Amino acid sequence: MSADALTVFTRWYDAHEAGDVPALRAVFADDVEVHSLFRPEPARSPDAAVAHFLRTTTETFAGLAMDLVSTPAAAANGAVLAEVVFTGAFTGELTWRDRVHQGAGQRFSLPGVVVIRTRDGAVTSVKTLYDRDDWLRQIDVPTC
Repeated sequence: MSADALTVFTRWYDAHEAGDVPALRAVFADDVEVHSLFRPEPARSPDAAVAHFLRTTTETFAGLAMDLVSTPAAAANGAVLAEVVFTGAFTGELTWRDRVHQGAGQRFSLPGVVVIRTRDGAVTSVKTLYDRDDWLRQIDVPTC
């Protein structure tokens, strides 16, 4: 199972970093859930996951990259964990605590972790974990 999960992770990661929407959609299971610390509910379904990806990478955070810091580690249950650094620039709109904030190109560099779950050669869940308040401070969005 571990080797299969790592292969799926590599397909997902490569598609994500290349902005390859067809490849990204193809790696998602029909019941995929993409969780975000900025949204109360996950994006559910391949189409919703791709829409979330496009909104995040083209409308809100230009040049968003997720550089691997550690070698991905796979568990027997199909989960894969990797340490990453998120970089990019806040160029779009972000609603936080019922207030809309407009980006002005504020750059950020933020350590985090990505956890994906796999099943039958597909991604069933994506979670990115990071210090949300640190990110907000870096892009000049008040944290309280």
